[in-house]
Amino acid sequence: MIRHRFTLDVTEVAQFGEPAHLAAELLLPEDRVPELLFVCIPGGGMNRHYFDLPTPEGEAEVSFARVMCERGHAVALLDPLGAGESTCPADAYLLHPDRTSAAAGATVNHILEGLRAGSFDPRCPAAPGIRSVGVAHSLGALMTVVQQAQFHQHQGLALLGYHTAGVPAYLTDADRAIDKTYARDNLIALARQRFPAGPWHEMPPSTSTRRVSAANAIERVMVTPSLMAMLPDMVSPDAAAVDVPVLIGLGDADLHGDPYRTPQSYSGSPEVTLIVIPETRHNHFVYPSRTYLYDRIARWAENLP
Repeated sequence: MIRHRFTLDVTEVAQFGEPAHLAAELLLPEDRVPELLFVCIPGGGMNRHYFDLPTPEGEAEVSFARVMCERGHAVALLDPLGAGESTCPADAYLLHPDRTSAAAGATVNHILEGLRAGSFDPRCPAAPGIRSVGVAHSLGALMTVVQQAQFHQHQGLALLGYHTAGVPAYLTDADRAIDKTYARDNLIALARQRFPAGPWHEMPPSTSTRRVSAANAIERVMVTPSLMAMLPDMVSPDAAAVDVPVLIGLGDADLHGDPYRTPQSYSGSPEVTLIVIPETRHNHFVYPSRTYLYDRIARWAENLP
């Protein structure tokens, strides 16, 4: 397995008024032409390592990236702007998901061009026919939906721990009453008003006693993108515009209420698959059910039309 790390200048699309770059890591099968690329974007308060978590001795493989690479596929792990090794602007309220999704889209274009030309590493041959699948969790899934509606890069989307109806438990009456188009156009100003204490908050230390942990992927939670994820139907037009197959994965104890309403958001998709993952809360990969989930995602992606 080959690992290749790089950063890409995304200053123009980020619109921060300062230089910006997005950090990414590729996992590539050695001396094999990959047919699929999984593009992985983590959720809020996480970095790219969520998709490449360490595996304690005696546990089934935890890293989604390693599982897919061992099946002969290429994997791209992205740090969204504001997370990991990617740029966080001096004014972190500027992290509007429309901007962070555009930066991710530019990065995916760069990755696909490099893989098709075989220019990343001589040990990984050119893959001119490679197809991409977006795999994303929570807020990262929101970004992937926005990215797909704009760029149409992926042949399928696997969206984990996300639906378009927001998070009602965290909403005020004012949040519920706001016009969604106005909110999206003015999200940065609204985030400043809604969260005046600052553009992020720190995640509390984990109290979990699980041997499998996402601790090395935990980041600060940025309030501007979080507000967009909290408000209902903010990206419903983007979801309806998705015209490729969609796989939805929700834990049976996830954050989103009735999972069976979620597929309705993707009315433009020719095929929507819903998996309700047993005995699983929001961060799916730390639960034993991940083995089942990884296999389902892989077989679904390998059989995309």
